Amino acid sequence: MVTENGRAELRGLYTDPAQPLTIAVGQAFDLVSMPAAVGHAALTALRARRVRLGPVVADSRRSVMRVGFLVAPDGTGHDPGHAEASVGHAEALVGHAESAALRDWAGRLGGALGVRVGGRGSTATLPPLLPWRGWLHWLVPPGGAALLWTPSGALLSVLSERTGARTL
Repeated sequence: MVTENGRAELRGLYTDPAQPLTIAVGQAFDLVSMPAAVGHAALTALRARRVRLGPVVADSRRSVMRVGFLVAPDGTGHDPGHAEASVGHAEALVGHAESAALRDWAGRLGGALGVRVGGRGSTATLPPLLPWRGWLHWLVPPGGAALLWTPSGALLSVLSERTGARTL
């Protein structure tokens, strides 16, 4: 079930909301992962621009120290050949183009920052939805003011500025 804020979407994936969830990535969402320093700087920049964020997760284990932004998957499930004159369809096509641009940028230039995009064939472990004292935690929890996913275009913009590279 898709909702405006994503809590029901994520809750439906958990068998136990009090435990971490390891899940295949690429259908419900992609995960853009980066070293913690880069992720915190990106989160700060996005908040300064007043971008409405989707869920953002952090892994604080010393051997990992990464931040991950949940973004729309690199395949929206919409058939571009099927004409649908709705704003939602147009937004989905823009989101798909932004996700593809982010994936392309990460493959070409994002490696310098340690940025990786996990999509189909990848897995991710998400923190519990309920309070938990573990190494995984939500920097931006699902629900509340959070969007379903962080806008890929806005994330691409702040990350590309850190490398001094143009986004496209």
